[in-house]
Amino acid sequence: MKNLNLAKSKILNFYKNVVCCLFFLFFILCHSSIAAQQTDSLKLQLNSLFNQKNSASFYSGNENYQNGKKVSLDTACFSPANDTLNLFFNKALAEMPFREYSLPAVYDSIRSVLPDSLQIHPLKIWANQLALEELVPNYYRNEISVDKDRLTSKERKRGNVVMKFRPYSISQGLDGANIAMWNSHGWYYESARDRWEWQRARLFTNLEDISPSSFVIPFIIPMLENAGANVFNARERDWQINEVVVDNDQSTGKSKFKKPRKRINGEKGFEYSELIHGTANPFHEGTAIRFESRNKDNVATYIPDFPEAGEYGVYVSYAKGDGLVTYRVTHSGGVTDFLVDQRMGYGTWIYLDKFNFKAGKDKKAAKVELIAPEGEGKTFSADAVRFGGGMGNIARNGRAGGLARYFEGARYNLQYSGAPDTLVWNLSNGEDDYKDDYMSRGEWVDWLMGAPFGPTKNRMAPGLKISIDLAFAFHTDAGILPDNKIVGTLGIYSTDRDTSVFPDGQSKYASRDLTDLIQTQIVKDINAVYKSDWTRRGMWNSQYSEAYRPQVPTMLLELLSHQNLEDIKYVLNPQFRFDVSRAIYKGMLRFITSQNGQEYVVQPLPVDHLNARFENGNMVKLSWQPVIDELEPTAVPDKYMVYKRVGENGFDNGTLITEPEITLTDLEPGKVYGFRVTAVNAGGESFPSETVAVGIAENSKGEVLIVNGFDRIDGPAIFETDTLAGVWRFLDHGVAYGYDVSTTGDQYDFERESVWLDDDSPGFGASYADLETSIFRGNTFDFSMMHGKSLLASDYSFVTSSDEAVEDGLINLQNYKLVDLLYGEEKQTLLPGKDSTVYFEIYTEKMINALAEYAENGGNIFMSGAYVGSEIPKDKMQKERIGNLFGFKFRTDHAVKTGQFYSVISNTNFTGAFNTDYNLEQYPVEAPDGIEAFDKNGKTIFRYGENGISAGVYYENKHKSLVLGFPFESIKGQSERDTIMREILKMLND
Repeated sequence: MKNLNLAKSKILNFYKNVVCCLFFLFFILCHSSIAAQQTDSLKLQLNSLFNQKNSASFYSGNENYQNGKKVSLDTACFSPANDTLNLFFNKALAEMPFREYSLPAVYDSIRSVLPDSLQIHPLKIWANQLALEELVPNYYRNEISVDKDRLTSKERKRGNVVMKFRPYSISQGLDGANIAMWNSHGWYYESARDRWEWQRARLFTNLEDISPSSFVIPFIIPMLENAGANVFNARERDWQINEVVVDNDQSTGKSKFKKPRKRINGEKGFEYSELIHGTANPFHEGTAIRFESRNKDNVATYIPDFPEAGEYGVYVSYAKGDGLVTYRVTHSGGVTDFLVDQRMGYGTWIYLDKFNFKAGKDKKAAKVELIAPEGEGKTFSADAVRFGGGMGNIARNGRAGGLARYFEGARYNLQYSGAPDTLVWNLSNGEDDYKDDYMSRGEWVDWLMGAPFGPTKNRMAPGLKISIDLAFAFHTDAGILPDNKIVGTLGIYSTDRDTSVFPDGQSKYASRDLTDLIQTQIVKDINAVYKSDWTRRGMWNSQYSEAYRPQVPTMLLELLSHQNLEDIKYVLNPQFRFDVSRAIYKGMLRFITSQNGQEYVVQPLPVDHLNARFENGNMVKLSWQPVIDELEPTAVPDKYMVYKRVGENGFDNGTLITEPEITLTDLEPGKVYGFRVTAVNAGGESFPSETVAVGIAENSKGEVLIVNGFDRIDGPAIFETDTLAGVWRFLDHGVAYGYDVSTTGDQYDFERESVWLDDDSPGFGASYADLETSIFRGNTFDFSMMHGKSLLASDYSFVTSSDEAVEDGLINLQNYKLVDLLYGEEKQTLLPGKDSTVYFEIYTEKMINALAEYAENGGNIFMSGAYVGSEIPKDKMQKERIGNLFGFKFRTDHAVKTGQFYSVISNTNFTGAFNTDYNLEQYPVEAPDGIEAFDKNGKTIFRYGENGISAGVYYENKHKSLVLGFPFESIKGQSERDTIMREILKMLND
């Protein structure tokens, strides 16, 4: 009985414990439910207040931050101690830039929305799952601790594939950095229509598929490379339509490959094919040669056969080797060496640089030598060398795209570059090139790096072992705003896909830091230079393919709207392209150096006031002045590089000097020399100055000073009314920096209310396509050479000076028998935005004063330019002074559309033409001036063939002057230029 009672007691105790547990659980659940209800109630209460606000409402800063996304609370709760109110907001709040100094104001703006009962509590604010303090980029942190998880892993082996030999070191730039980028979309095959087409519409003479190229190719990539970085571009970067391949398997034309000694065996490598079908990988179709060096250097030689002279990008390829080799490029400017690390970047094209080559085959004047160093135990590889971008040769449904590879989308260039199909560029099994194109760009970055950063389908794919520091996608956006508003700049990054860290443990929020730095720099610089209230849009944390696929810090930039006319005013301006590109370079520089604990220096701006003058007979002195960058205190030069060109050759490798002048003593009579200068500091090298031409005649009749006054770069004319607006290229083409690579054709739909139907009928802004693959010359800043060649042909020695050097009194004009004023398409220009400064003025007071003094002492003047008449000021006294100095007056602009002109000088029967076409040799002249004699001391000497309007005036009083209403350098044909210069010199100097 006792045992029975004991058993009953145990059973009763068990049930008591169960009941107690159940009661306790019920109490917790009730308490949690009440707490959850309180939290939900608090969230609903606060959201009713916050939902009336958008992201921009809480912004604190001096930028025009615009973001219409609504801010909402995901969670609102008190901390366990019930003192701090935690507010967890959605992504919209996290899209603004945060700085340490702005955080209190953001907190205050959010606190001000709270009801009085909650304002007494301490506040902690979160957005996109991070405390606001954590959204301050590392670069801008002083009081807040640096987030070490965002920094580049110290285990990552950084180093360049290609190292160019330089006579100076880049100690505070991007030496050792590798950057992957791509310039938007491109020409692609659309299977549904069975045609090749663009991925975006032609609007306002522009196109997103090629517009970003006008930033990336001429500006961003060279700036980064001048800072020491290796830049890898998913699309072809060389617009040269010819392609020359030299290879051990098959070469183009009469090109020849000379094998190295000590060959071991062959392995997979490149083989050239005019047309590539299906998923064929050209780097698996041929062979590469493996060889040793042993007791002395071993050399493989590539001798190209060029179909025509020009600038060609040089690419090398190789299978995996055991270390560094030298690639020596012999070109028309000399010999340039590169070190290439064959332990990286194998099985693809590796870009070296762009060089000038003459037509034909000449083993002494044009070749590439692969030089493997002596030593035992190492092997190296020799595969193809390529010159020029060439035409697209990837066939889709039996035919290639028909355009230069430069214009095609990344998917096709990556196939030609050896990227694996199923991992990189053929992710839709050949059914959708559009998707494959945008997906391939990020997967390509991962292939460059290799395990553990490999492409999505195989993170452990070996890849090319190139440590990429960042990836950058450059796009423009769509969208139209009323009232001349700017759509502005959007940044996109991604942290949400798969995991929140990259394979080496680096936080993906490094991508947000990168995006913030670049977007901040762009907006800051635009506002500073253009006095513009440029719109800063948000920083979206979104799963865009180009943002999430690269396994490195990545930014997708939407710079502006290609559909909004106010944005178009900026994007068509070459100066804007330079300034934005410099801002992007600076943002990348700040990011990469801060990621690696380095100090940075910004590379200098190009020098100005460049001039050449004769000294002591045949000696020539070059001098110039550095340009201070008001936006960057570190961008100060401490050295300079002087580059020399002889005749039609390319430039040499330059001479490093420490002072802003140099005396040249080795000039040979009868040759035309060109000189340009760059500024150097610890951050790298600037863009080059203008080129000044110099020539010494063997039996000189006298010395002529060419004054280069053609500095202008500008966008095309834009007009606006309430109902009609757009780009009027017929009125003014504008002037490209270097070469125009992005004009599609003239606009034909000017109606503001015209609606978009599809990309073939895009409505307002719709433009023709006749120019979209024509790359033509703009201002290359070297037209003094064309004047000089004709002067030398008439036995006159000459030097060149920039116009600013003359204006500032650095040149004594009295030393010259004749002054040749080269004004090209110079005319007064305003930048877009609110900057009222007038640029590129011909008739400055300083210039007129200098020329007037020269003329009073018997100096003679030759002037030519498309706007020399229309640029004469309207002021009566100024018109009178200019008329008496040059002997002509303005009659009409746009005097003719065709370029024919003829001489009306007695005893001559000269007819000629200036260029109005789009080509690489000469810029088109769309608006020549009609000019007439100012008074009885002048007379017409040339007339336009189209209508007989006066095209040139000769004037003789106390001095002589001859003026052409079109640029001398635009005259077609060297012999024609020589003839007309000979006649001009006779009239002015006899």
